[in-house]
Amino acid sequence: MSQILAIDEGCILNYVEIANKLFFIPGENDGRYPFSNSLFIDDAIKVLIDTGIGSKLAAELAKEKKIDLVLISHGHEDHIACNYFFEDAKICCHKLDAPPIRSVEKLKELYDLPPGIELEKSIDLYLRDFFGLKDSRVDLEFENRHVFDLGSIKLNVIHTPGHSAGHCCFSVPSERLVFLADIDLSTFGPWYGCIDSDVDQFIKSIENIKGLDFEIAISSHKSITYGRETIKEKLDAYLNKIFEREKKLIDFLSEERTVQEIVSQAFIYRKLPEPKEIYEHFEKVMIEKHLERLARKNLVRRTNRGFKLL
Repeated sequence: MSQILAIDEGCILNYVEIANKLFFIPGENDGRYPFSNSLFIDDAIKVLIDTGIGSKLAAELAKEKKIDLVLISHGHEDHIACNYFFEDAKICCHKLDAPPIRSVEKLKELYDLPPGIELEKSIDLYLRDFFGLKDSRVDLEFENRHVFDLGSIKLNVIHTPGHSAGHCCFSVPSERLVFLADIDLSTFGPWYGCIDSDVDQFIKSIENIKGLDFEIAISSHKSITYGRETIKEKLDAYLNKIFEREKKLIDFLSEERTVQEIVSQAFIYRKLPEPKEIYEHFEKVMIEKHLERLARKNLVRRTNRGFKLL
């Protein structure tokens, strides 16, 4: 969950043609969280990937185009918020992310919030009031390497867990194009703040994408990247954020530290944005994932107070 930004009331639905029948649709605020970008495929079967572009844009898109399939890259709020506009489309996602799409309560469980506390109430209000998030149907659950034959275009599913258990990218081999979803090439770097997030899987997924041959990459929160070498460079920089965070953590653990002392350093967010209590929680979840990973590698050990470098 990146920093929340103000909504742009003057948003305009924009189709950016990037290849034959393939259109990039920027979300509100250029797709920055709490919105996301989409890909529209105008083939015999019309496809929209992700619905987080913003309610005004989604409502307009639903009126302008008869969408047959809505493919969801993963079950986070900024990618599914406007599913309800596409009543006649089939909603499709990876089977591992179907539960949080079908149920807002299941999504909240992934945030690992103790019930009844103020933070849990804040998240509930945030999802239901700010996003207007609703339970969504899921009509088709797919798996890795599923191929959608859309007419002249074939769309391939690439399961890329790490950000979420069922996170997927989508490729159009004929155009050497990939929709990266939340392998988003942002300067913030990878986000793994839910209980089904996994740092090691995220690293493996990024390496997997790096090994494939793409000339066009679209991400959920950035724009379009052209050129295989440029895409690889951006993936390298994005992946290195994980190792940069880990190095700072290792250096800090030259002395024994409590988890709260580590969290206060904001190695992930650098500076905790508002609402601070929400972002501090996600900082803690991600730091704990790093500590578990470093302990497995025998680089740090648990102490009575917290953790220390071995």
